[in-house]
Amino acid sequence: MKLKTLFLGTAAAFAVSGGAQAADLALAVEPIDYVKVCDAFGTGYYYIPGTDTCLKVGGYLQLDVWFYSGQNDYVGDYFNVAQTLTGSTTDPSNPLSNVQGTVAGQLYALDDYSQAWEMKTEAGVNFTSKSMGDLGPIVTNLNFVVNSNNFDGQVGTDKQVRFDGGYGAIGPMMFGWTASTFDVGGGYTYDGAVRSDKKVDQFRLSYLMGTWGIMLGVEDPRDRSAGPTNATGDYPDIVLALTGGLGGFDMKLAGQVSDQADGTAWGIAGAVEGNVGGAFKIKAAGAYSDGAKSLTGGSNCNQTYSNNKWHSCSDGEWWSAFISGSFALSGNMDVAATASWQDTADNRKKMGTFVGALGVYYHPTSNSEIGAELLYTDPEAGNDILGGHLRWKTSF
Repeated sequence: MKLKTLFLGTAAAFAVSGGAQAADLALAVEPIDYVKVCDAFGTGYYYIPGTDTCLKVGGYLQLDVWFYSGQNDYVGDYFNVAQTLTGSTTDPSNPLSNVQGTVAGQLYALDDYSQAWEMKTEAGVNFTSKSMGDLGPIVTNLNFVVNSNNFDGQVGTDKQVRFDGGYGAIGPMMFGWTASTFDVGGGYTYDGAVRSDKKVDQFRLSYLMGTWGIMLGVEDPRDRSAGPTNATGDYPDIVLALTGGLGGFDMKLAGQVSDQADGTAWGIAGAVEGNVGGAFKIKAAGAYSDGAKSLTGGSNCNQTYSNNKWHSCSDGEWWSAFISGSFALSGNMDVAATASWQDTADNRKKMGTFVGALGVYYHPTSNSEIGAELLYTDPEAGNDILGGHLRWKTSF
């Protein structure tokens, strides 16, 4: 009986002691600052604890597969890569002749894999923070991407994460390396739309007037060149764009001026997009350039070096246009088509190219997609190319 009383008394003492310690500990712990939903800027944002800044994190992973008809339509032909880098010969019977330097020969010798199909896995993550300041919204956007493309010089599993664009905004001021203010965007298919598609270093001012807005930007012209730039650098590219909505359609009109070594280059672009009958969407766009081909698709020409000096170049006049449509077959499946054309606007002949894409897209959920496209290219100066593009994608 005494032993039982001893055990009960000891347990009671431990319980009282433990309760006192727990009470003391609870008083010492600071309140937990839980992550709270931020609905001021749309869905997916959360307050960063201890601040009034809202953060949204997203990401995706996708596998792309391309394939082409014809034995000359290789996507893994290292000789073509060498030609692009160094201007080597286009004679397939002697691919190492007329090589400007050693890079072309090394690339061709290192890998003889050359097939009419390619697989590439790409993964990306993006961060967007927003808050309000005296001048308006304060925004920071960062995007990072890594891919497994085996045909761009990567070796084995040696893949690198790259900065894929980002910008900051302080009220009406936007700055960073992101899509050019001149760009009007693409169509509803993965491929098929020939148009300006460049990320550039830039500073932009924006002003909203109801549903309309005007943007004035200055951009680095070197971002539009694939090699030694033909821009003088006397002043940056100047871009003016007008955006707005009218009658259920969204519109954009943009103009750009660039100082090239052979004179002033300029271009204009416009796009109209909207719903027609609910389930059907349509977009049409066009561009014209004089002295800057990249404003209509592709890259500006580059200076060449010979006889101990640099020589300027001229792109001449170019134009491009595309039309794209999308039709919803159901709540999670749609079909889309895009057709585009690019050509010179001067007296050069057989420089035009037609590009088209037709696809079907299935969305098992709102953040997943399975797509398949049929591709067709018809250059005036070459053979027709028929191909396909498959994609599997998930995102969060």
